[in-house]
Amino acid sequence: MIALDPITRRRLARFRSLRRGWWSLHILLVLTGLALLGPLLVGNRPLLLSHGGELRFPVLADPIPASAVGLEGEGEPNWRVVRARWEAEGSASWLVMPPIPFSATEVCEVNLPAERGPDGLWRADGKVIAEGRVFNLRADGSRERSWTVSNGRLHGDARQVLAGQSARAKFLDGRLVGQFPAEPAAPAGAWEPSGTLFTYIPAPAPPGLGGHWLGTDESGHDVLARLFGGFRTLLAAACVYIPAMYLIGLLLGAAMGYFGGWFDLVGQRLIEVWSNIPFLYAVILLSTLLEPSLTALMIILVAFSWIGLAHQMRAAAFSAAAKDYVAASRTLGAGHLRVIVRHILPNTVTVAVTLLPFSFAGLIASLSALDYLGFGLPPTEPSWGDLLRQGRENWTAWWIGMPTVGCMVGLLVLVNFVGEAVREAFDARKTDA
Repeated sequence: MIALDPITRRRLARFRSLRRGWWSLHILLVLTGLALLGPLLVGNRPLLLSHGGELRFPVLADPIPASAVGLEGEGEPNWRVVRARWEAEGSASWLVMPPIPFSATEVCEVNLPAERGPDGLWRADGKVIAEGRVFNLRADGSRERSWTVSNGRLHGDARQVLAGQSARAKFLDGRLVGQFPAEPAAPAGAWEPSGTLFTYIPAPAPPGLGGHWLGTDESGHDVLARLFGGFRTLLAAACVYIPAMYLIGLLLGAAMGYFGGWFDLVGQRLIEVWSNIPFLYAVILLSTLLEPSLTALMIILVAFSWIGLAHQMRAAAFSAAAKDYVAASRTLGAGHLRVIVRHILPNTVTVAVTLLPFSFAGLIASLSALDYLGFGLPPTEPSWGDLLRQGRENWTAWWIGMPTVGCMVGLLVLVNFVGEAVREAFDARKTDA
């Protein structure tokens, strides 16, 4: 068990007494735990699959081809379509999907069931299909047969496979007026829509359609899955950004404050030169030279983010270096590295701890801003900045921008509450007396 000194215990007790920051920390830890579950909560692969008396766990295994579950094709099927088909057929096979059955990188088609009403017009969700297509779906989600619909009637081209070859037909106001190839002629009723039929809702689709709780974005991605994926991206970025930035800022700042003299003077001049480089212009230049990726983005952010921490650490280390215990350690023969690691850094930990939550908040703002401007992650990667951009470009699709803004504001508020509580708890005037 780790033994804490009395001052640290008083600081932790002070932090627990600040209820707003204490409960904000718990909420952040719960959200982080949910993000670690990943595909168990958000994903397009089943958690459990029962077929032919065999129980499988596809989410933890390699992709399962459609032929392995009695379907056509060798690629992995669309498991949502498979589940709907098995339920409609009353099959003994079953599967359990994650609570959000969409992947953050999956482009989804929102397909609503279509049927012909009593008046002979094709409808979806109770409304007459003004312009679109009705079609059957294969197990992999692709279209098997399709017909063009205009004002609720078959009007335009139709496509399907007849006698082993691709065939097309043309309808005019609900009547079949021609087909290709003409020979052999299709049997009567072959071009009549049958089976389970769907119609496509163009993206961005509003919430509630096709099982999308928050609808889809302009590319067809599930918005809730993208929000979840964007949060996971932020956590992955923090795991790289925070240690790298603190390693550079703490060590360089501590060395400058400890050695002083010409080392401190040269270090400050170099920091001034580096800090005067325009950050946005540097990002634009490097983004054109490097392939967009989270690693490249973290290198750019870390390169410009350690300066403030180094300044804070230099001031704290300069004060700590004048203490008697530092002079005593050097008199006893301790080397410079040992003095910095064993005495300077532990006695200036308050600076690092109090700046940590605000560094995470800065990462959220920077990463989202770069993605918003188009200089961040690739478009296929989920990010909150990309959702903000789509929300600005699609004002009528409120389900894209509003949840994203709510998530960003909520996360920043929680992080700031924790930061304020940490700063209050580590205030020497209140806990070290």
